[in-house]
Amino acid sequence: MKELPNTSIDYYILPNRIFCSMVGMWPIEEKSSTCSKIFAYIRLILALIAINSVFVPEIMMIASSWGDITILAGVGCVLTTIGQLLFKMIYLIVRRKRSYRLYYEIRSLWDTANDSKEMQPYIRLAYWARICTIAFYLSCMCNVITFSIAGVVDYFRFEYNASSTDNSRHLPFVVWYGTDISASPKFEIAFICQILSSMVCATTICGLDASFMTTILHVSAQFKLINTWISNIGTEINCNPNYTRKIKIELMRCIRHHQRMIHVVNDVNNLLTPIIFMQLLTSGLEICLSGYAMLDNEAEITDILKCTSYFISVTVQLLLWCWPGEILIQENQEVGQVAYFNIPWYNLPSMYQRHLCLMIVRAQQYCSISALTFRTLSIHTLTTVFNTGASYFTLLRQIQEK
Repeated sequence: MKELPNTSIDYYILPNRIFCSMVGMWPIEEKSSTCSKIFAYIRLILALIAINSVFVPEIMMIASSWGDITILAGVGCVLTTIGQLLFKMIYLIVRRKRSYRLYYEIRSLWDTANDSKEMQPYIRLAYWARICTIAFYLSCMCNVITFSIAGVVDYFRFEYNASSTDNSRHLPFVVWYGTDISASPKFEIAFICQILSSMVCATTICGLDASFMTTILHVSAQFKLINTWISNIGTEINCNPNYTRKIKIELMRCIRHHQRMIHVVNDVNNLLTPIIFMQLLTSGLEICLSGYAMLDNEAEITDILKCTSYFISVTVQLLLWCWPGEILIQENQEVGQVAYFNIPWYNLPSMYQRHLCLMIVRAQQYCSISALTFRTLSIHTLTTVFNTGASYFTLLRQIQEK
């Protein structure tokens, strides 16, 4: 693979492309060969099989141990995450045409500006999107490693303890397959299959969620680009009074691009609103259950480490959703402020003043990413979800005490 220049969008979305392509969730190019398309569908089917190989046995485990709060907390948090993942995959498969269209729209927006100075703020956000994608993947894989090491420790503790009369070996994830698998080699086979399946789950979660985060950050960067254009207009007017002859062209470019970005934000909302709603609705439950399992006094040290690692991953995942939404709100709000304070509108003809007034009025109705029209994605949403998780946790503690 040839090295990509850091001025290309392919360089900044390369991690997203790798992770999503591994499970067949990356948009298939029209010029791709038939073999490539078939291979992508095969990877998608195998990924769904691997994810369900953990999802279904965990449902069976909860059904067989109904009423045990400890098992409900340990299994329920992982089950909730995998349920989120399956929903996202199925939803995107059903709406793949709209997701493909949004993907190509984001790619076309990259070429909006050709000037290297104008592209610097845009490239900075794209760079942070790339870094956060890699960091989130490492967080997910650390979670997989923690669960695997905990299972390996239990395995060797049992194997080399001659006085042990009870089989204390545990799989990385607590499941029930409908039959006893504690004997070798069934246990070893199930152990390896769980590790492989968890790696597929981690890669898919990282690929999809990081791609959503990257999309929102790229849209935010376009509003930052509009702010740069407006600031440049104000600078040119102050330095060159004759520049007013060209201001109409520059203002029309800003206004049209602003309108285009409003439509893009609406497209992002149309595609991601159900996913965000499901994410926010179940994240509080994940925080509650993982926190309960982490603070369980009767839990072993390996179980506490697993739940702590899982709690950190859930927090990072939630931050990955809320942080770009906050940036989008800030960058869109600054459009009106930059237009008002950076351009000497009072020295312009009335026609240009009307154009600026329309842009400022529209910018006051800020664009944002929402969940079914009642929840705006921002840092405030992060605190709200944690408060919800804490409320669930308190309720679960009260149930345990009673």
